[in-house]
Amino acid sequence: MSDDNFNAKSLSRPRPADPHQKFWDAADHFIQLANEESKTADRGQICAAIMYAAARYNAFAASADAPDAETFKKEIEPAIKYFRTEFEKMLRENLRDYSENFKSYHPEKWQ
Repeated sequence: MSDDNFNAKSLSRPRPADPHQKFWDAADHFIQLANEESKTADRGQICAAIMYAAARYNAFAASADAPDAETFKKEIEPAIKYFRTEFEKMLRENLRDYSENFKSYHPEKWQ
């Protein structure tokens, strides 16, 4: 399987013109949970926990989609490339949003 063909069935990034409501609802739920956890833990620790949880679940999803162990082993590098590329797109998009709307997200820093 080539890098261009890897696609985690239910983890594909939605197109902005046609968002999948379950995707947004789940993302909002995870963010709310992270915000709650951040009330009693270091934000860096919660960031690391979210990344670990995403990595763990994505490994599960990729393995569950493989027909057998041998195929899964062959798809590990394409899967890593896929997830890394998609994460970078999402991170860049969100960092851009925070950069452009910093005052709205952090009004306390504009006193």
